Amino acid sequence: MGQRGPTRAVILAAGMGSRLVADEVFPKPVKPVAGVPLLVRVLRCLQMEGIREAVIVTGYRGEQIKRLLLAEPSLVLRLRFVHNDEFDLKNGVSLLKAARYVDRDCILSMADHLYSPELVRRVRQFDLPVGHCVLGVDRDVDRCFDIDDATKVRVSGSRIVDIDKSLDQYDCIDTGVFRIGPEFIRELERVRAATGDCSLSDGVRAMAQCGKFLVCDVGDARWIDVDTPQALQRAEAMIRVFGDTLGDEPGSSPVPVDPEAMEFFAPSWVRAVQPYNEEHFEVAASREGVARMMSNESPYAPSERVIRAVIEA
Repeated sequence: MGQRGPTRAVILAAGMGSRLVADEVFPKPVKPVAGVPLLVRVLRCLQMEGIREAVIVTGYRGEQIKRLLLAEPSLVLRLRFVHNDEFDLKNGVSLLKAARYVDRDCILSMADHLYSPELVRRVRQFDLPVGHCVLGVDRDVDRCFDIDDATKVRVSGSRIVDIDKSLDQYDCIDTGVFRIGPEFIRELERVRAATGDCSLSDGVRAMAQCGKFLVCDVGDARWIDVDTPQALQRAEAMIRVFGDTLGDEPGSSPVPVDPEAMEFFAPSWVRAVQPYNEEHFEVAASREGVARMMSNESPYAPSERVIRAVIEA
């Protein structure tokens, strides 16, 4: 467990999540993912990587979220709750409700993004200059499950140039995990004072104009935005293949690998051909074939266990 980096996290859990839980009577953060509430999975991951205090910003059905978390025995980190009664506004407003807790360097996470401990570790241990913020990004855009809804990021070197879901030209994808400080709060306050509302992306763009919002490449650390029923299905397949923390290689866990889950998740391995079809496994008849199909200019070579798992699938 890493000790370097911030020990406080702010998690935004105020929205209605209507695309995922439209017909249900509970908020999205408590939606079970492979039997465990989504937000519980997020908090378990954070506490594994040295986070000792979590500030949860609730809104829609906030008391239900609070009761669930306070009764969860696996959570040993300190929990604080902030209510956002303006949860119909953009997500930057939710963060402003917790502004008093962003008095120093801290992690900022969405409540509906699942990610491996490795992703948190990279962002948390990033060498961040004073007065700057950083966003964990995935440069392998082909493995993004829902690219149309993803927040895209354009960069110059290690600095963000622009960020928005509608960008036509972009270099990487926002993973929903940030490191921020008081300067980010000040930028959001300026935006809201001028417009009456603000998103996180508004604050990022404001700091990016001064060259003070950086990117941290999360490499091959796994993550997914669980925003739709289809994304939920994909997330559960990821858990079956890569383990409860998304950190295992296929076949390394004592739990037998589910072949159907492996096949469902194959698009993020086999990136040279789109869309995925059954012929991919026929082409992957050798180690060389698997390596070629999985590389697709990615700097992260497949491990022996991944190659073996794909061939044996």
